[in-house]
Amino acid sequence: MTAAETTFRAEKQADLARRAAREFDSIPLRKQVRDDIQDDPQLGHLLDAVAHLRCAVHEREQETGTESMLYRELETAQNGVTGYAEDSRISEIIAQACATVIEDGAEWGRSDSLDQEHIDEAVTEARQWLSQHTDIAGRLDLLDLVPDPPECDGSSRVRVTFIPQTWHKGRLVPAEKREHFVVPAEDATDESGSLYDDGSCKAKQLWAHDNAPEQARDWEGPFTVTLDWV
Repeated sequence: MTAAETTFRAEKQADLARRAAREFDSIPLRKQVRDDIQDDPQLGHLLDAVAHLRCAVHEREQETGTESMLYRELETAQNGVTGYAEDSRISEIIAQACATVIEDGAEWGRSDSLDQEHIDEAVTEARQWLSQHTDIAGRLDLLDLVPDPPECDGSSRVRVTFIPQTWHKGRLVPAEKREHFVVPAEDATDESGSLYDDGSCKAKQLWAHDNAPEQARDWEGPFTVTLDWV
């Protein structure tokens, strides 16, 4: 591997770690996510593959231009590996980091290395993230850490997170600041009382809810929506 490829892996992995950590408010969980992404060997191997593919794509472009079939196949492979690394693998690492915080938080409190209030906030945020990503939690056998949803009654409420998106290198990525708003549970749950799936058509319909902020209702580009109990 060349020095440039090694540098790409190190810089990209560090950047992904910083970006993912910024999504969390509690300091212990933020640090756990950052450290786990930074140190994950599988992510490192994927980024090595991306670096190799980038070189191959560049060399093919120099030889045949961008219209050849092989160039397009290599570019598709590069985008596929990049997408898996930045989406699927990152999500798996975050889920494992959440599990670490939930399972080890009590021990951290006993060791006096962290303030108990901060630990409790991190555990709550970790459980909330897992409850919003049950597909990933299930894949990693972490569903036992997901809290049961509250009984849906007339006073139950659901927080809606509106995430504007834009296309970047063939993939949808967050475009602007996320917006949060709260709706009655009956507006965001199915007949069994379960929340609509994140990103589903029914969840996305909440962008037009009376409680939605102006940014959500006026947004004309692609977007996704996540739901969690208040």
